[in-house]
Amino acid sequence: MALHGQPGSAADWARVVPLLRDHCMVVTPDRLGYGRTGGRAGGFADNAAAVIELLDRLEIPRAVVAAHSWGGGVALAVAEAAPERIAGLVLVASVSPGESVTFVDRVLAVPAVGTVLARLAIGAAGRVLTYPSVRAMVEGRVGGPTAESVAQAWRQGGLPRSFAIEQRALVDELGELAPEHLSLPAAVVIGTADRIVSPASGERLGALLAGAEIIRVPGAGHLLLFDHPEVVAGAVTSVLARAGI
Repeated sequence: MALHGQPGSAADWARVVPLLRDHCMVVTPDRLGYGRTGGRAGGFADNAAAVIELLDRLEIPRAVVAAHSWGGGVALAVAEAAPERIAGLVLVASVSPGESVTFVDRVLAVPAVGTVLARLAIGAAGRVLTYPSVRAMVEGRVGGPTAESVAQAWRQGGLPRSFAIEQRALVDELGELAPEHLSLPAAVVIGTADRIVSPASGERLGALLAGAEIIRVPGAGHLLLFDHPEVVAGAVTSVLARAGI
């Protein structure tokens, strides 16, 4: 199971999935409030319940959950809520309960204010993606078909509201997660130049998870799924092997 971040879509995993086809089946859902799933977004607990429901529907008894950024909090929440269903975790540039919530995070979490600011920022990004020069740059980085899927996700009408709801969860719920109580195969993948989730936060998360492998990608930023898919795929196959799947 591969979970995207905030905002995002299943398309974020498009460069990683082909590298895993010989090793496992990969399920890449759009999370609550996004893409094909749509509806109202939710916090970490709501998303965790949706993941468990999806595992039930697909009749998957146990799975390795890989997650990027905000989605990492969902993966941790799933592992806490249903440890018997989770064979391992791969947390890529993931948020962490040990991470300090910034002033900007708190502003974006204010009802109405966060939605308005998110609408302005995301709307601007969606318009910029229509410019040929920008599209060419994005396509060169993430691949043609993937770039179109990413652009569509960023132009989704309810995206600002979903972002704001998840921002409130980041402030209100993240600190309630307790990964130190988990005991399972895990990998934490860190970009050493990540400016969205600090490398120090990733290091703390790796230290909280007993026996977690910490994989550092020198000079890499936050978009590891696009820039270093082979590293992410390698982390997944390593956890699969350790989990005996």
